[in-house]
This record gives sequence, structure tokens and C-alpha cells, in this order.
Amino acid sequence: MARILLADDDAGYLAAFCDGMAACGHEATGVTTGDQALTCLDSMAFDIVFLDVLMPGGGAISLTHAIRERHPALPIVVITGRPELASSPLLQKGLRYACAKIGKTATLEELDALVRHHARPGRREVSARS
Repeated sequence: MARILLADDDAGYLAAFCDGMAACGHEATGVTTGDQALTCLDSMAFDIVFLDVLMPGGGAISLTHAIRERHPALPIVVITGRPELASSPLLQKGLRYACAKIGKTATLEELDALVRHHARPGRREVSARS
């Protein structure tokens, strides 16, 4: 079982993702802003983080850099409802710390495979700033 943090301002996707990950045997926590994601990461330990490209309080570019500073080994997956954004050269450079970039159309099986491949259960750590 992996502990997953998802930051996405789309409430419907957030609920479906968390329910789907629970069905796969994982524990998922959902937040709707970048600020909430950083607060969660400072107080709880996670095995992998999924970030929406665009959302209030900081999108994936600013968050990947902030997370990398606090948790250098924490895997980050970037998700987007606009796949053309993930392939733009500017975002490619800004999202270089992400271990994967996927569209919101990814199937539950694909999401579970990403979690199982990249998450590191048992090696959780709370923020280096703690």
C-alpha cells in the first residue's frame, strides 16, 4: 500500500482518483490548492505525489521545485486535463523533476502501475524542514 497525495482543483477528479486508489489498496489524500499540498507534506509522510499542472496556490511547476527542496527523493507525477501543456518545451523544462507526466484520461490501471513503479512505501519521511 502506498500513501498518495493528490493536489488538483477539480473536485470530481479528486474524488474519483482517491476512490480509485483506495480500490487498488492505496491510501490517497486529496487537496485542492498548492498551498494545501505543501502544508500536508510538512505534516504527513507520503510515498508519491500527483500534481495538477494548473491550480490555485501554485501549479505543478512551482510545486515540483518546492517539493524537491523539502523532499528530494519523493516521486512526483504531473497530471493535466490539457495534454498539450505537458508537452510544451517551457513546461518540460519547468517540470524536469517529475518522474512522469500524464493526462487525466489515464486509466485506473495506468495510475496504479505508476504508483507501484515509482512509490517507495516504507521510506516515508516528513519534511526535511521538520
